Amino acid sequence: MKNKIKNWFGNAKIQKKIMIIYICIGTVPILLLGLFALSQERKTLMERERRNIEDSLSQGASQLKSKILVYNNLSDYIAFNHPISDVLIGDYDDIFSMYEQYTATVDPVLSSLKYFNPNINQITIYLDKDIVKHDTTVDALHTIEGEKWYREYKDSLSQKVKWIIDGKEKTSFSARTMPIMEQNKQKGILYLDVNYDTLFSGFDDISRDGYGLYVIDKAGNVLFEKDTFDQKAGNKTGAKKDGKDQSTQNGTEGKSRLSLKKLKEKMADQEKGKRSNYLIVSADAGVDDWQVIAYQPQKMMAREVQTLVVLILGIIAICIVTSVVASKAFSRFVVRDIKRLRDNMQAVEEGNMELMVTSDAKDEVGSLIRGFGSMLGEINRLIHEVYESKLTQRKSEMTALQAQINPHFLYNSLSLINWKALEAGQQDISKITLALSSFYRTSLNRGKNVLTIEKEIENMKSYLEIQLCMHDNDFDVIMDIDEEILQYQTLNLLLQPLVENAIDHGIDLKEDGRGYIKIIGRKDDSNIYLTVEDNGVGIEPELLSSILEFKTKGYGVRNVNQRIQLYYGEEYCLKIESEAGKGTRCTINIPQVLKK
Repeated sequence: MKNKIKNWFGNAKIQKKIMIIYICIGTVPILLLGLFALSQERKTLMERERRNIEDSLSQGASQLKSKILVYNNLSDYIAFNHPISDVLIGDYDDIFSMYEQYTATVDPVLSSLKYFNPNINQITIYLDKDIVKHDTTVDALHTIEGEKWYREYKDSLSQKVKWIIDGKEKTSFSARTMPIMEQNKQKGILYLDVNYDTLFSGFDDISRDGYGLYVIDKAGNVLFEKDTFDQKAGNKTGAKKDGKDQSTQNGTEGKSRLSLKKLKEKMADQEKGKRSNYLIVSADAGVDDWQVIAYQPQKMMAREVQTLVVLILGIIAICIVTSVVASKAFSRFVVRDIKRLRDNMQAVEEGNMELMVTSDAKDEVGSLIRGFGSMLGEINRLIHEVYESKLTQRKSEMTALQAQINPHFLYNSLSLINWKALEAGQQDISKITLALSSFYRTSLNRGKNVLTIEKEIENMKSYLEIQLCMHDNDFDVIMDIDEEILQYQTLNLLLQPLVENAIDHGIDLKEDGRGYIKIIGRKDDSNIYLTVEDNGVGIEPELLSSILEFKTKGYGVRNVNQRIQLYYGEEYCLKIESEAGKGTRCTINIPQVLKK
């Protein structure tokens, strides 16, 4: 698929390519910028919504704690009220006297508390006596012994206030023993019932979007549950039917509701760093280790991004239309002269060499057309004046040159010299002959100008053997070549001119100490570096700055640099570092090309 697209684009007309490029340039950055803006806006909304919910939870928890504290203080006021406890403890001769005392002492206190706190549904003191119920203020203990809450908590009731809340039945009340009565060996239970919805009313407005909320105790029991996912469907908030969650009866909104078990699983995943499609925030309610957990589907926040999405899509659409119109107009203007040039070239291909090609445009295309016209004129001149004679002359010269440089004749001659030297016992002559034969065999390279680095190193070693014999081994040769670069390709005869230059202009002019030539081969991620280093006399700074220029004596060095740049490109070159009196370091960098 990738190759098909590449071939299609490569074969498409220039006008179509320009249109495609214009459209991509005009739309891709806007698209990326839009996606980035959407991502950032989403993060900002998430963080803002989280802060809003955290603040709302904090306020709701503070209100709940304040209400619980008020009701606990009222409970303490009643429980530690001596007149009330004295009336309840007292022994009476008849029922009329007892209820007269209840009416005069107990009823006014409890009634006033209910009057000033309308959210209190009931205040009742249950006595462990066989008495007749007195209104809603005093009753016998045996009347609640069958209640589920009393059977469950009677052993844990103490002088400390115990809150008992049932999220399913939506009831909330506190119970405790009467401490003054206990001191007199009598038992009394103070029961204070408060309005369930009012108690948790601080959590009514957590967010303006759909959300869910749980208040749970330390045992994991649900004390209060609320969600707003069904409000748009006209249902009562957090509605349930037959005790079952109607989470699937109201489409998308109902599916957003989470059970407490599922919510805890998502909280655990969130703590582990897993991605979640819910925003979950928890807080301490500040009462008896109660915890408040609020959650909101992230899709609820997507509505605020919709306006931005529409705006970005509109901008992208405008950019596409503008790019198409502009690219059409621009491509026609640019391709017009190119089409003219193509027509002229086609005419030349068909044999019309007398065609006049010119252009008044001052841009690159106009220059190309004029250049083509000049080239066509020059071709016509060559054809009519010197083409055939020059071609014949060059062919003759090439034949003569090939006859002069016959590599087989050269190798056979050197082999004969080597055999004669061995026959005469002249080992030094044989050694030089073999080195010379190896040098020319690698240099000629069967007419090819590329070879492996391994062969180039062998060529340079052969040349150094000849030079060492010529110099009576009066300098050292150090080889430091990484084996992993040997199979890469290089141009032939790159190192030999550098080694020759190091000997002639460095080592031979050295007056003290023993000279050396060091050959280094390294590579990095993409390039290969070949270095020739010597400890000769070095190069003067004014000469070093111009040694690679055309009008200098360093023909071999300059030739190496030119060959590298012509073959590999301007970014590859020969670099020379030198310090007068200390030596010179020449480094070649070429690309990594493996042997084919």
